[in-house]
This record gives sequence, C-alpha cells and structure tokens, in this order.
Amino acid sequence: MNKTIALIVLAGGGLLVSLGLLFMCASVARPERLPLSILLIVIGGGAAAWAGVTWRRLNEIEPERLADRIVEWVRAQGKFETTEAEAIAALAAPASSVHAALEILRSRGEIIADHRHDRLVYVFPNLKESKVERRCPYCGAQFPVKQALSKCPNCGASLELQLN
Repeated sequence: MNKTIALIVLAGGGLLVSLGLLFMCASVARPERLPLSILLIVIGGGAAAWAGVTWRRLNEIEPERLADRIVEWVRAQGKFETTEAEAIAALAAPASSVHAALEILRSRGEIIADHRHDRLVYVFPNLKESKVERRCPYCGAQFPVKQALSKCPNCGASLELQLN
C-alpha cells in the first residue's frame, strides 16, 4: 500500500460524504433520498477514516521518521544499545523499514554496529552516560565532584574536572 492510494481513497471518501450531505439536504423535498444519503455518508466516512489511518501509519514507518523514533525509544529505555529485533518488536514496524532506519542512523554516525555472540548489536555512543570527576594532574588522585575541593589534599595541586 502506498500513500497515493490512501490519498485517492481519502479524496473519494470526502466526495462521498459531500454527496451524502447533498442528498440529505435534498431529502427534505423527497424523503426517499434519505436512506441513500445515509449510505453515502457512512461509506464515505468509513473510506476517509481508513485512508486517514493508513496515511498516518505509512508516515510512521518511513525510515527517516523511524530512525528518530528508534533514538527516542532507546533514550526512553535508559540504555545505549539495541538489536534490530528489539526495535521491530518495540515500534511495531516492518523489518525492512527498521533495517533501513538503522542504516540511516549508521550513515549519520549515530550508531555503531557491534557483533556479539553471533548477533548484531547497535550501540549508541552519544547516549552512554559519562561521569565527571575531579582529578589531580600530578599525583593522579581522583575525587568525586560532590566534594567541594579545589586543591589536591595529597600534593596541593589544583584539581581539574575530567570526563570519565
């Protein structure tokens, strides 16, 4: 199913609803048109609703949008890695779309493919937690950032903040 078919069905559904409303107005003069108007409105409304849902679903599984959804999902999980099967299950998307989305992320440099125990794991290095600590450049002592230290208690040198 492609977007063109959904768009055509949406336009046809809108046309049927409009025609049904026109027949409903005409049923004031001739009441025998009322069942036809109701039928046209129901069929047109159903077709338009189906086309709208289909259009939205096709937009959701586009690889570009799916790539962003994968990053959001991994971030929401609080982890920094996933597999293709996990992404397919979590996002309820076709395997081909998820694979294309992961390739887009790989081409952007947002993920790194890592082979572990005969399976492919995608690692998101930008989502890894980094810890900041105070470190003495001379003696190498490390101190937590929560301690309000500006000088090393061991050697007296100025402490520097470093990512770990």
